[in-house]
Amino acid sequence: MIRQIDEGKRRFCRSLVGCGLGRVLEWPCASHAVLALSGAACVTGCSDVTLHADVVIVGGGGAGLAAAVSAAERKLSVILLEKEAAFGGNTAVSTGLFSAVDPVRQKRQGIEDSEELYAEHMLQSGRGKSDPKLVRTLAHEAPSTLCWLESMGMRFSDELIESYGSHWVRDHRPLTANGLGYVRVLVTKAMQLGVDLRTNSPVTNLLTDKNGVVTGVRVVRKSTSAADGKKRDGGGKNEYVDVLARHGVILASGGFGANPDMVARYAPNLADLTTDNAPGNTGEMIVEAARIGAALRDMSEIQCLPGCPKGRTHRVRLHTDVSRFIMVNHDGRRFVREDGRRDDLRDAVLALPERFAYSIVDNRGLESHNILVQKETVIGVETGDAFRADSLEELARKIGVPAGALIESVETYNHAVATKRDPFGRDPMNLIHEIRTPPFWACLAGMTIHTTMGGIAIDEHARVLDALGRPIPKLFAAGETTGGVHGANRLGAHGLPDALTFGRIAGKNVGAEKL
Repeated sequence: MIRQIDEGKRRFCRSLVGCGLGRVLEWPCASHAVLALSGAACVTGCSDVTLHADVVIVGGGGAGLAAAVSAAERKLSVILLEKEAAFGGNTAVSTGLFSAVDPVRQKRQGIEDSEELYAEHMLQSGRGKSDPKLVRTLAHEAPSTLCWLESMGMRFSDELIESYGSHWVRDHRPLTANGLGYVRVLVTKAMQLGVDLRTNSPVTNLLTDKNGVVTGVRVVRKSTSAADGKKRDGGGKNEYVDVLARHGVILASGGFGANPDMVARYAPNLADLTTDNAPGNTGEMIVEAARIGAALRDMSEIQCLPGCPKGRTHRVRLHTDVSRFIMVNHDGRRFVREDGRRDDLRDAVLALPERFAYSIVDNRGLESHNILVQKETVIGVETGDAFRADSLEELARKIGVPAGALIESVETYNHAVATKRDPFGRDPMNLIHEIRTPPFWACLAGMTIHTTMGGIAIDEHARVLDALGRPIPKLFAAGETTGGVHGANRLGAHGLPDALTFGRIAGKNVGAEKL
């Protein structure tokens, strides 16, 4: 597992406690507020209980938090259950980019766009595997989700970019560090609305009645002692609590990118890769939903990004600004269109004998990334995952490629920028920055598992569907735990709008009389 994930979660835990957001419940106590995120122990004397709410949400990442806020805005009582010690999931460790049509900001930059074009790009990217209704719903609702987030305090740069694999200038950069800003905003809003937030609450089962209607979930309780925080000897038996939902259950527990066994089952060719997923993305609720009859789709579709090669633990990301970097192989030569489809680039890198390449930027290219990426690059120089040099000759020597070939690759690329004609077919919109300003930087660019695009089948209302396409009563899902939105390839910066938009939709529709 990549180190930055754990460290990012620790930083976020500290930030939540420091901001006074520690009124979060953890098991085994259902009736006592504790500082779950600061590691405080629960008091003793708790007995098995059954809890009730209008809505029960499984998963405290972006999708789950958006669903919680959305449902609470409708005056519904909500219990949100997160199995990890802190909220955020993959949202917290994401770059934070949010793709949405934005007539105001795009007009300032002379960018023409529309919901129809957004949907067209997604459908093309999905190669016939995306559900058109889900795609068009996302294209239509993502702008209002962006406004909804801004109304709660999220702030974005006025300058939109085309990020790695997004194929259009419509990506919003948060002014906070990466994806943590979304989590902070949503947790704060959820608490203001009275959402019952619980960490350390792993769900084991969906509960149904004799007619197949989902009635709630079962949660494992962790037995602790208030005195020393150590586990009590329970004779090897788990204790459970049933959390019942009057209006419905929303599954927002993420994908399975951090579950090697599931990756190996559905995509054996990717089984030996590293992952940048949050540790909680292990897919058990996908399996549980299938157990009660939910249809699964696109399970073999797994997206990778340049990251840690096999055997490495530190991720360096010099690829996120597609107008600033090139990628070279171990001969020092470009081999792929860097602003192309993510799945095409994945396959090109994995086809190399070494199964990793090098991303190259100049100093202006490094400075175009946010401060966290800059810091991970500097740390990468110390760990041997990144390289700094005052000349291309020196950089070539450090990464072990022929100096002449690397210099020629950079010069050819600079000529492509000047002429707006790239031999690899790079879009002229991304041929705007030459690589000239020292120092020069490189990083190891292997493939790391980034997102699983398959999961539980849903409709445009976020209702979970069975094998015949019928909604399972009172069961909803959103975010990476679902399939059908992205098909064979997820466009860059489309993960957060998917999770937050369909989380918001699920919260709006759970318990609704008519859909």
